Amino acid sequence: MTNDSATRLAAKEGRSWASIFRAPEWGLVAGIVVVLALIYVFNPSHSFFSAYTQQALFHQVALFGVLSIGAALVIITGGIDLSVGSVVALASIVSAKLLTDWLRGGEPTALPPSDALVALAIALTLLMGLGIGLGHAFMINWLGLPPFIATLATMAGLRSVAMLLCKNQSINIPFDSYRILGKEPKWTLAIFTVVAITASIMMGKTVLGRHLYALGGNETAARLSGLPTRRLKAVAYGLSGMLAALGGILFTGRSGQADPRLGVSYELYAITAAVVGGCSLSGGLGSIRGTVLGLFLIQIVIKGTAIVVKGVDPSQIEGLVLGTVVVLAVAFNQRFRGRA
Repeated sequence: MTNDSATRLAAKEGRSWASIFRAPEWGLVAGIVVVLALIYVFNPSHSFFSAYTQQALFHQVALFGVLSIGAALVIITGGIDLSVGSVVALASIVSAKLLTDWLRGGEPTALPPSDALVALAIALTLLMGLGIGLGHAFMINWLGLPPFIATLATMAGLRSVAMLLCKNQSINIPFDSYRILGKEPKWTLAIFTVVAITASIMMGKTVLGRHLYALGGNETAARLSGLPTRRLKAVAYGLSGMLAALGGILFTGRSGQADPRLGVSYELYAITAAVVGGCSLSGGLGSIRGTVLGLFLIQIVIKGTAIVVKGVDPSQIEGLVLGTVVVLAVAFNQRFRGRA
């Protein structure tokens, strides 16, 4: 290798490493470190850092993580999905009805279903979520509805469908073979990890991912370049719907109870995590790893505040934290990109 070649190779490697350390996700890492340091200082008992609290934190991140990744995929393409929480509720009820009634064939519900029956119920529920996402893409592509209107309509409608299916009553699911996915942190984390890694590889290393970014960056230019923009939207919304259905299964497994009121405001969690993670609501920007870090930051702030401020329950401050964080994140991103 000549000296010039070696110099060019070294310069290229140097730029590669520099780009890694200049990635916007490092700002999120720094934010997480600062918040953890503040919690450590203001919580002398350090109960936040106990094994139990950390396990609960990671479990919560995994549950909301599958929803947030789906939301990020849609936002990167320049869309929005407001139906996430309602899909969670409908998936909860549908999976419960499949296990306790529709697939049982007259078998007493006291008997636990076979593993094959549980797998079939989960697969059918995921297919339902995929179908809902493709329905969103149909309304956007063929009916010309804005994504906000299309998903706002299903946000209201799907929850009503869930209430009708269960007659507005919760359904108990005592079957361990179903509940283990959402109840046991190690299984929930494993599922979330597989989803996150798969989505990250798809968006960062494949032609499909590059096309999705191009669609969000400039839909007109993408269409004129020959990209199948309608098909790409169907992929993004279909995956979002399927991941929301997966979230419904996991949340139901954790509680052991299917409830049509499950998932209220979960779309706010998902969208906030994506925006805090660097996804632009205009499309074309963002990453899966940033979304995961954004969700970690949100959960740490919520749980840390509840521990530091005595007498405060996390559920009481979730809305305040989410609203504040999303305003700050969008304002920062707009100002930063405006300067750039």
